[in-house]
Amino acid sequence: MPSARTTAIPAEVGGAVAGAKAPHARGLPGVAPRRRPRLGAGWRAVVACVPPLFAGLLLPSAAGADLLPPLSLTVPQALSSPPVRTVLDNGLRALCVENPSTQTVALSLFITTTARAESLPQAGIRYFVARALTDCNATDQPAIARGLDDLGAETLAGAGVDFTEITLLAMAEDVGPAAKLLRAIAFQPHFEPTSLGRLRTDLAVGLARGGELPEMTAERTAAARLHPNHPFGWPVEGLATSVAGLTVEDVKRVYSGSYLANNMIVVAAGGLKPEASLAAVREAFGSILPGSRLVESSIDPPPAHPSQDTLRRPGSAAVVYLGARAPGVSDPRYAPATIVLAMLGSGLGSRLYQVLRREASLAYTVRATAITARAGARAGLLVSCPPERVAEVEARMLREVERVTREAPTTEEIQRAKEYICTSYALGHQRNADLAHALGAFEVAADQGYQLDRDLPRLVRQATPEDIVAAARSMFETTALVRVAPS
Repeated sequence: MPSARTTAIPAEVGGAVAGAKAPHARGLPGVAPRRRPRLGAGWRAVVACVPPLFAGLLLPSAAGADLLPPLSLTVPQALSSPPVRTVLDNGLRALCVENPSTQTVALSLFITTTARAESLPQAGIRYFVARALTDCNATDQPAIARGLDDLGAETLAGAGVDFTEITLLAMAEDVGPAAKLLRAIAFQPHFEPTSLGRLRTDLAVGLARGGELPEMTAERTAAARLHPNHPFGWPVEGLATSVAGLTVEDVKRVYSGSYLANNMIVVAAGGLKPEASLAAVREAFGSILPGSRLVESSIDPPPAHPSQDTLRRPGSAAVVYLGARAPGVSDPRYAPATIVLAMLGSGLGSRLYQVLRREASLAYTVRATAITARAGARAGLLVSCPPERVAEVEARMLREVERVTREAPTTEEIQRAKEYICTSYALGHQRNADLAHALGAFEVAADQGYQLDRDLPRLVRQATPEDIVAAARSMFETTALVRVAPS
């Protein structure tokens, strides 16, 4: 549940995300979803790092969630025209959409090499390559640094289970130069050992520190239990030990087998006609060559088994996390699963917020999380609480999860969850970066980006009580429970 979001299940907490504003880079190592977290509407992704279930999305925490107004708006109504999708002669896929409410444009380059291309000693290398292109290129190549500065452009690098993403944000009137600048960032690599060494150290230190955070520890532990000994269970941003061991040769190998026209999607979303965006994309990327893609493992993760872990980390609060495998974006259970998560942990009206905060004052925060992907998606329920209340929080959480798998929710509860999801989803489509992320992540995960993006609110609204209960039973059949207490 591609890449960092609030969409009803669209784009990897699937992901990691970092941003740079010319010419300096800001990293967020250890962040799982690609974009701003959300699920209630679309499910970063994200992760991711969550583009977006998912597209790499996370749900927002409960605070303020129910302040969203009821909404009958659908995604097509929020856009002036449907996206234009085409495949260039070199095999590159392009998706262009107009967002008439803005004067800016987001150009997102998706590299469709998946987590299956990584081994445990090199976990996180796809994300590292993307960061090397955005961070190191901006500091090592004056022409790129000047280009970012002249356009006042911003870059983001992220990753999910299904993809790596590099986004450039600029004014819509500069779409031509912006597309060429994005090409320069991605296809004029300057893998200078000293710069890569600094990036490697920064990311490894950040990941080591992130490993001490209770919430991240819980989510990562659950992921490893749900997808044991498999890339789906490793953080997309890598581990401190794996990132510390990456070499220049490793980076060049992954780059040469991934940054190919037939392994890429470019999405343009912003305040200009799709035809104008497509012309800029075609001019900038039409001459990129296709090639042989990186070999990926075809081995599926072994079956997961119910698990429980109790860990200790520095801090004053405890965390209780319940993780589960989630349906992929092409699965008919995908839309109902977003409703399940919204009912349980998204918003002031969610079940866990009601029983853990409003009724008993047991929890500090309550939220649902999700990482979206074609395969390897997962979801979770996270609660932080006083250490002495862990047992009671856990018991109430498990009771509510068990109840949602056997009892049909009320009409009012379903309506609240559906409106929350669809409203957040539509609001997310007003932001160019989120819109580009959602379209690209769906295109990667389902080969039908704009159709699934268009249809998701309808699928959410059509879900029946029986669909919701069935999705809950399937999703929570096998769970990973993690408790993290203060050390």
